[in-house]
Amino acid sequence: MSRISIKALTLACHKAIWFVVVATIAAESYAPVKDFLTGLTGHHWTAKGIIALVVFFLTAFVFSKKEDPDDLTGLVIGVIISALAGALAIFGFYMLHFHGIA
Repeated sequence: MSRISIKALTLACHKAIWFVVVATIAAESYAPVKDFLTGLTGHHWTAKGIIALVVFFLTAFVFSKKEDPDDLTGLVIGVIISALAGALAIFGFYMLHFHGIA
């Protein structure tokens, strides 16, 4: 049984995180995107979650043979930074949206 590399899993995390960020901002900015997502599962957040899982698993599978570096610290810190930056992007968007700017 072959294992999926940690590098592939971190790449998958990045892709899934940024899919959710882009999909969230797109769905809130353009009603047809939200309607499309809602039509898939009944709620746009459920659809985003399912699609994010598919993106994660497909990316992990495609890059499964990537070679892991000896030190995984950079990969882990990268995922943490990506998650924080994504959360900040969504928060910033909703703050602008609340104030009628976005």
